[in-house]
Amino acid sequence: MKKHAFTLIELLIVVAIIAILAAIAVPNFLEAQTRAKVSRVKSDIRTLVTATEAYRVDFNAYPPPAHEDGYQGPIPYPGPLQYYETKTSVILTTPIAYITSRPFDVFRSKEPTHDGTGIILYHYATRQYSELAGPLPSPENFSELVETYGGPAQSTQYYYLSHGPDNFHNGPDEPDPVHSYDPTNGSVSSGDLIYFAPGGGFKF
Repeated sequence: MKKHAFTLIELLIVVAIIAILAAIAVPNFLEAQTRAKVSRVKSDIRTLVTATEAYRVDFNAYPPPAHEDGYQGPIPYPGPLQYYETKTSVILTTPIAYITSRPFDVFRSKEPTHDGTGIILYHYATRQYSELAGPLPSPENFSELVETYGGPAQSTQYYYLSHGPDNFHNGPDEPDPVHSYDPTNGSVSSGDLIYFAPGGGFKF
């Protein structure tokens, strides 16, 4: 009885086809993951903006940001301050819960923090906070910083910022130029995801 089997050439062809399909599928899968995270960030930030505006309606002022180490003290923070490193305000969760908890930036969630939790909050800075903080690193003016990100300089009163897919905050004191994330340069490209408020929206 004659036995049927695949030849070595046929097996190699099948393996080659599978490898080609994998080479096509894997980058698309990684792109889809990045796009999903960008959508998550945009949703989180829009929720924070809604909570921030609700707070302003109640108190006729925007909530002061938390310092980069999580401290929520009086304005200005006692000690050296980099206002572009300030974080989402604790006041949005207590004593009145405008949001149930402060969401963290999915693009930096695994980096160790001062308390070892590895949770990185979204950056949040207000014009009022930066003006009351005293001498600041370059650029010294809140409007100048907003402008470098491509936002509406004079109308922006606060912003929320994510590190973006490159997992790096392009701050004014960093060697990499300050710029906004642009998905047209590729899903995994440099730049920060930043929302200018009120009404400015995302850069892209």
